[in-house]
Amino acid sequence: MSWRNRRLFRFFDEVQREIEETFEELMSGHSMWDSSTGRLEPLTQVTETLDKMVVTIDLPLVRKEDIRLTIEENQIKLEAPLERCVRYEHWGIQGDCEFKSFYKILDLPARVNPEEATAKFRNGVLSIELPKTVKGRKITVE
Repeated sequence: MSWRNRRLFRFFDEVQREIEETFEELMSGHSMWDSSTGRLEPLTQVTETLDKMVVTIDLPLVRKEDIRLTIEENQIKLEAPLERCVRYEHWGIQGDCEFKSFYKILDLPARVNPEEATAKFRNGVLSIELPKTVKGRKITVE
């Protein structure tokens, strides 16, 4: 076998190993859905400044009046039923899945003041503004 062919086989072995590792991570890691409860975990983004945090959560197929949101000093809990069930048939290994709601518990990276939090829901996106209890301070580096 030539040097070039051996190099090609090593390349394919490496690709196969990476695919197997990625698949194992997907199957054993934190899943974004739970087919046994019919819950989906929404996509979430947290941005932070010196004095506040803004949490943005995608909630398609949800009505504003159905969102249940609890804010504590270090955590957000969200539950939101879907307007209609979303069903996937013959979906990979799982088979049939039916999702009825979004559910998320988010540990915050800093303490916030829940009494001063505000939330807005527009076009399927929930935006939560959370003032920090301990504010940062910008300093000049000499």
